[in-house]
Amino acid sequence: MDPITVEADLEALTALVEHPSLAEEFEPWHGRVRSAYEDPFHPRHLTWIERDGERPVAFAVSYILRGADHPWSMIRVGVLDSHRRRGIGARLLQNAIEATRAHDPSLHELSLVFWSPNPAAEQFAARNGFAHRRWFWLMERPAGGMPEPALPEGVTLRTFDGSEAMLRDYNDAYNDSFARHYHFVRTDLEDMRAFAARPSFRPDGLALAYRDGVCVGFCRGELLQSRGEIGVLGTTTAARRIGLGRALLRWGVRWLEAQGTPVTLMVDGENEDALTLYRSEGFEVVRTRQSWSREV
Repeated sequence: MDPITVEADLEALTALVEHPSLAEEFEPWHGRVRSAYEDPFHPRHLTWIERDGERPVAFAVSYILRGADHPWSMIRVGVLDSHRRRGIGARLLQNAIEATRAHDPSLHELSLVFWSPNPAAEQFAARNGFAHRRWFWLMERPAGGMPEPALPEGVTLRTFDGSEAMLRDYNDAYNDSFARHYHFVRTDLEDMRAFAARPSFRPDGLALAYRDGVCVGFCRGELLQSRGEIGVLGTTTAARRIGLGRALLRWGVRWLEAQGTPVTLMVDGENEDALTLYRSEGFEVVRTRQSWSREV
């Protein structure tokens, strides 16, 4: 059966990502499929579900992400174990690639990610023209013992108050902080409004750091179904090497622990400064994620 484009079938997507053969790979989506589907970077027609009769057996979802210079796409593909080795995944991926390129001809990169080790996924990516690009590490910290944040002199911390002014501050600081990072995703105020409107967004879980009236750092905690995560943490280029990143990390850890959840974060394996900080605060690598890509 050829993949069919759907406007919305959240029940089918939920059944697929929570199926035992896909649940581990798509764990961050559990209980949050609607947020993943309604992500501001996901054009909703770039969703495909394949069915065997009435039963959903595979899917593909494509995201269009604005990079520093050119947009790039993240494509997620999942096939139930009962329907693998039939060419369904390759067909879905090819359909997603063609439709994504047609949606935005200016794309310069297509990307796949998956947990490691996964020899089958590595072979699938290589067969379809993708090459390994990066390692990302999921790190976790044992509960308890995190000191109170020690803010640098002249810096104050405020939790998000829902205002347009703080959304703008957050957006500006985020774009400054990550502009030179691998797979940087540039955002605008409309994107930030969409994120803040998600049911899973916690205003009290977003802290902004200010110095002389300017936002110079941020930390946002996320509550997943089985763990908490430091979703984003950054400092602007004008506020580095002053201890602000450590203070924000400690704030985020303490906020997540107050919610009664394990504390995790994801980090680029080549970001040595971040890795040094996280390890010094008790984080250890517990899982590895691979990023594969191909040029358009």
